[in-house]
Amino acid sequence: MIPPEISEQPIAWEYRGWRFGGWLRGGKTFKSTQEVVVAFHGFDRNAREMFNFSPLFEDDSVMLSISLLHHDKSTPLPPLPLDEALEPSILIDGIENFISMNFSTIKKVKLVLLGYSMGSRVALTLFEKFPYKLSKVIVLAPDGLKMGGLYRFVVNTRLGKYFWRLIDKKPKTNRWFINAMRSVRLISKHKHQFGRYHTDSVQIRRRVAFGWAGHKLFWPEKEGLVKAINENITHEKKIYFIFGKRDKIIPYTWSKSLRDALSKSTTGVHFLKVSSGHVMRYASIVQEIKRAIKDAK
Repeated sequence: MIPPEISEQPIAWEYRGWRFGGWLRGGKTFKSTQEVVVAFHGFDRNAREMFNFSPLFEDDSVMLSISLLHHDKSTPLPPLPLDEALEPSILIDGIENFISMNFSTIKKVKLVLLGYSMGSRVALTLFEKFPYKLSKVIVLAPDGLKMGGLYRFVVNTRLGKYFWRLIDKKPKTNRWFINAMRSVRLISKHKHQFGRYHTDSVQIRRRVAFGWAGHKLFWPEKEGLVKAINENITHEKKIYFIFGKRDKIIPYTWSKSLRDALSKSTTGVHFLKVSSGHVMRYASIVQEIKRAIKDAK
C-alpha cells in the first residue's frame, strides 16, 4: 500500500518533436536537495512497474518512470516517421525540461538512473554520454553489453527489415517455421519461446519494428562506458550492474568484456548477482538487490 503522503500519477509531455509518457511517484513536499530517480522499464513492459524498485532508494525520492518508445504514450510526433531514432541528447534534455517545469522548488537535483533489461540500455547510454549529470546508476538484468544477432539483423540491415515486414505479412508461415526448427532441435526451447513471443501478434511485431528502431542510438560503446566509469565513478558516485543467477536472456557472462576492460583500481563500480531469473520485480528479489547494494564494498 502506498503511504498517504506518496502519490502516483500518469504523465505525458512533449519536447522537440517527441511525446514522452510514463508515471510519476513522489511526495507532496520536496527538499532543497532532492533525489530524482529516472527509470526505464523493459521491452513490452510498462512504466508503472518500475515502482516495484522504489525500496532501492530514499523514502522521499521522486521517481519519474518513462515509457520506452511505442509503449504507452511515448512516440515520435508527425511529421517524424514512426521508426525515427531518438537521439540521447534529446531524451536527457527532455528529462531535464520536465524536472525544471514540475519541480521548480528543488534547488539541486540528485539525478539517479534506473534501468531494467532494455531500459538498462537506455540508462547506460545516457550515463556513457552524460556521466557528469548523474549521481548514481543502477541497471537490472542489463541489456546493452552485448548486441544479439536478431536485433543486429532486424535493425541494422536492409535485408533484416525486409524479412521482418515479410513476417508481419505471413505470421502463420513464420509460426510454422519457428515450430519446425524447434521440432528438429535446430533452436533451443528458450530461443523458440523468444521467437514466438516476439512475432505472434501484430502488436508485438510492430513494437519490435518501431521500438527497436526508435532506440537504435541507445547502444553504449564499451570504450565509452570504460572512460565514463574510470573518470566519473567514485566512492560517492556509483554504478551497479545487477544480474540474475538464473537469467538465460542476459547472463552475467555478458559483462565479462566490460569487467576485463575496467581498471582493477576502479572504485564505485559493482557487478552483483541475485537469485533470480530475468524477472526481478518481485518484493523478495528487490529486497535481495537492496541488501546486495548495501553490502557492496
